[in-house]
Amino acid sequence: MTEPKRVEINFFRPRGERQRREVRIAVIVLSLWALLSFGLPLLIWLAGLGDSTGLGRSFLTATRFCGFPLHYWLIAQGCTIGYVLLCKLYCRLWTRRLARPW
Repeated sequence: MTEPKRVEINFFRPRGERQRREVRIAVIVLSLWALLSFGLPLLIWLAGLGDSTGLGRSFLTATRFCGFPLHYWLIAQGCTIGYVLLCKLYCRLWTRRLARPW
């Protein structure tokens, strides 16, 4: 019985055009996820909402959206919607990659 051919895959050193395209898609989606997950809370904290004494009042606390403070909606709903949009982007990029000939 012949042993199956071993395939070596490395995310940080992709070999061949196919792996480079796949890694490029993953890097794009993960970068956008990191920006959404860490950038938005950091932006809100820098706007003054991280101040426990209440001195950092900003437009984000005063503004209301659908009855909730804007900063709450951005974190609670915005990240969820962003996740769904990232999934859609991933599917679109993957479909476009599959449409190209190797």
